[in-house]
Amino acid sequence: MREAGDDVEIIGTFDTPETARSVAKALNNWFSFIMDGETEEIPDFFDEWGVSAEDYALDRDSDVDWDEAPIARARGNRVAIELQSSGTLDTIEELLEALGAFDVTVAGEEE
Repeated sequence: MREAGDDVEIIGTFDTPETARSVAKALNNWFSFIMDGETEEIPDFFDEWGVSAEDYALDRDSDVDWDEAPIARARGNRVAIELQSSGTLDTIEELLEALGAFDVTVAGEEE
């Protein structure tokens, strides 16, 4: 079982490297938005994939256990997200799937 503050890497596999780059960029913008603590109007980070950012609205003070914003990096057709978290893994995995990942894994976890 993971503890809060554990380093975690979530990997989503997409159809093309171009898609992975676009997803990584959108995720990094979303992570920054959350860390800025804005709650007024959520930008449409995920419109390109038909996903509403409103469905993934997280409050920095109550919904996330990150000390720093996670980082999403495109590696070929994969997006690797590095974060220190235990509480938001399911949300991020669900979001990757909604954005079109056909495989989502948490590094080091067995199926």
